[in-house]
Amino acid sequence: MQLKKILITFVDNFLILDYLEKEFKVLGIEVDVYATNNSGHWLHRYVFKKINKLAKSLGLISKDTDLFGWSQFSFEKYREYKFADRIQQFKPDLIFCIHGHKFGESVLKQTHIPKIGWWVEPNPNIETLIRYARLFDLYLSYDSEIVEMLNNLQIRSEYQSHVASTSDFYPIPEIAKDIDVLFYGAWSPWREEVLFAAYQATHNIALFGSDWTKKCTLFSQKDLKRILRGREIVSADLNEVIGRSKIVLATQRLNKSTTGLDTRVFDALASGALVLTDAPKDLFRHFKDQADLLVYGHSEDVPALIQSVLAGQVEVDQIRSFGREKVLQDLTYKVLCQKIAKQYSDGLLG
Repeated sequence: MQLKKILITFVDNFLILDYLEKEFKVLGIEVDVYATNNSGHWLHRYVFKKINKLAKSLGLISKDTDLFGWSQFSFEKYREYKFADRIQQFKPDLIFCIHGHKFGESVLKQTHIPKIGWWVEPNPNIETLIRYARLFDLYLSYDSEIVEMLNNLQIRSEYQSHVASTSDFYPIPEIAKDIDVLFYGAWSPWREEVLFAAYQATHNIALFGSDWTKKCTLFSQKDLKRILRGREIVSADLNEVIGRSKIVLATQRLNKSTTGLDTRVFDALASGALVLTDAPKDLFRHFKDQADLLVYGHSEDVPALIQSVLAGQVEVDQIRSFGREKVLQDLTYKVLCQKIAKQYSDGLLG
């Protein structure tokens, strides 16, 4: 039994969808991608959404309430209708739902098509996650503690980390390294704390991400303006700026809220970068401190680690090489897609 058609869903048109689509197509598998948050009806977009926002700002309804939840054109009901329509029109052999937000419960209950879910976000609502995980033939999670919990509940689950797209992230030979430290990602209190510590070691920092100007509390606006290069950077531009950086600083959005490791470490290592990262437990399933990358436990550790790298006290080339090799072995979208196709062909789903 060969996998010929797969429908992949996620909340938005994130690059993870592009990476998966590219690798499945290499395997000769037809792909349809459904970004669920882009499927709202115009009535929701221009009428319902504005009325809900006003009612919430006036304290008339709670944050999670939808005054128009009864309508077939409400956000939830309409995107589920569109999801069901995609399944009907495309007729996939397999449905692959990347989770981070609940979606598609009624449709997934009704379809008999084999289904895989993949949880990739920190800090889930556990009750909701368990309910949704029961809908799938196999539920993957980047957090090993979630996997253990689900398996203890007799819900079939496997650990699946984030992975890298090696066609998008790769070393650029002989590129000048004119940036001491690179960080990219949206603002969070923990990320600002770590980045502010890095700023004590060097001001030659390139920062890309949203909400920094609006939410910063530790950086002065003058200092923030010195390092902030833009709200977003992706694809070839991101690979280039990683290549120009002596250190890529990785910091989970929420400190110690998950054992899972976000995607930045995998991408940066695939680019051949020296990564300095905090240490969720699952990091050590894949990488070794001082061998494949550098690890800090607290923000106070960061300045000294950066200074040791900039002073030439660290075997940078060896660590970068070993870290990249670990990713290339089995932490790529190519390997993930091959794994899913094999599970289907071996009859392990459905």
